[in-house]
Amino acid sequence: MWDAKAIHTRLAARQASDPDCTRFGARRHRHQLGPVLTEADVTRFEAEHGIVLPDTYRAFLLEVGNGGAGPDYGLFPLDGTGMRSDDRAERSWPGYLATTFPHTQPWNPPYYVPPPDRPAPVGRMTEAEYFDPRWTSGSLIIAEYGCGSFHRLVITGPAR
Repeated sequence: MWDAKAIHTRLAARQASDPDCTRFGARRHRHQLGPVLTEADVTRFEAEHGIVLPDTYRAFLLEVGNGGAGPDYGLFPLDGTGMRSDDRAERSWPGYLATTFPHTQPWNPPYYVPPPDRPAPVGRMTEAEYFDPRWTSGSLIIAEYGCGSFHRLVITGPAR
């Protein structure tokens, strides 16, 4: 499914062309992937969370690498190492990953940060409502764009 050798060759070429890691995100991932996981590692994560990872992501972890070079600031390892603790925490919420992802269409309503004790205007959510975990359950943060924005992989439900 993945050509691990070709991916690692391209990353080595990228690293050679950017030895000081000046490209966006390279200071974090250094144009390298983490070591692959074992079948036991992946199976343990799936059993712990009551999920089965999508085949392509699972194969990537087993054949290519676990975290490191990727889009923007790079990929997080499956265990969430390197993430801020409040972002990594969702992986430990009971049933969070196993709950069906709620969206099958694009979703990004406007939100509003109201002054204290004031409701959001009609048609807008408060920041707390917008960031409620119910909107992202069934997905796994796998990479960071920057400024607190993440790539999420849908792992349960029709959009999986």
